[in-house]
Amino acid sequence: MLNTGGCCAQYPMKVAIKQWYVDFLEKRNNPFESVLYFLFLLLSYVYGAIVEVRNFLYNTGICRSFSVSRKVISVGNISWAGSGKTTLVTYLYHKLSSGRRVAILRRGYGEDEGKLLKEKNVPAYAGRDRVRCARALTNDFDLFILDDGFQYRALKRDLDCVVMAAREWRASQHLIPASFFREPLHSLARADILLLNYKEEIPDAQGLRERIRKKFPHLKIFFSRYRIARICDLDNAAVSLDTLKSKKCAAFTAIGYPKGFLNKLKETGVEISRAFVFPDHHELTKDEFIRLQDTLVKEGITELIVTHKDKFHLPAFEKKIRVVIFEIEMEIENETEFLDTIHKKISMER
Repeated sequence: MLNTGGCCAQYPMKVAIKQWYVDFLEKRNNPFESVLYFLFLLLSYVYGAIVEVRNFLYNTGICRSFSVSRKVISVGNISWAGSGKTTLVTYLYHKLSSGRRVAILRRGYGEDEGKLLKEKNVPAYAGRDRVRCARALTNDFDLFILDDGFQYRALKRDLDCVVMAAREWRASQHLIPASFFREPLHSLARADILLLNYKEEIPDAQGLRERIRKKFPHLKIFFSRYRIARICDLDNAAVSLDTLKSKKCAAFTAIGYPKGFLNKLKETGVEISRAFVFPDHHELTKDEFIRLQDTLVKEGITELIVTHKDKFHLPAFEKKIRVVIFEIEMEIENETEFLDTIHKKISMER
């Protein structure tokens, strides 16, 4: 049986509050939470007004957007996490770096993502002022990919690609803090490409495409999903999927959309006895991991399966159980058309 509450009683207060908030957005369990949600809803309208004013200032030129003498692709979303931005950024780097010098410009939030890009030998530079960063690097690179760039309007871009996960079409589309949307849906009018991720979770993918096209006829819409590219341990040794199927396994994740990872594990046929779900980017302390590990050892679980990004959420010390990393890659339907759309945009004269 899958248990997603593994060590909840032992979470530190900060982690427990984050986890409660994520659960709270999905379902209200009592009258107090219903009243609290109403207050969050009022705050979301205040937040929405601020977003609209900010976008108006940029749209009218009152707030300036600055150009750099190199092409810029923005990869972003309109929700707070879990859509697949980092995976797409890595994908684009490898697809576009042939014959080009490509660099990633990051905001700097999420050290796990920075470590993952570094391990994959992707040149990434972090800083709040990405205009200054890009200008400083113009002699070294031909193309910049702006990671989490949709809301960073200070830097002009040649193409805006927005990633949305399947769950975003099932959720309430209120803004933070009443839901997880950073911008209203009509902000997609600024985008050039919309990538709908986790296609396997969309009941009527083509119907959704047509509904979006009616509202945003200019958008190029594509679908994507993940595939498991490699399975290995912390020493980078390959691990057989068949071996895991014969073992008693648990899963740990601290990513934006844990259900997507757990669903992918289910597809492989590996039986997950326990799943420990922490808030996005949470790094386990040594004490937290020891408690988690002791629970698994007592239950005879020998394998702990994590995502590549989750590897950086674990403390570095000798472990009693084997940590197994499922590395994933993004598969984009109509990939040739997707890449042609990008190539045409970044080849156009400004």
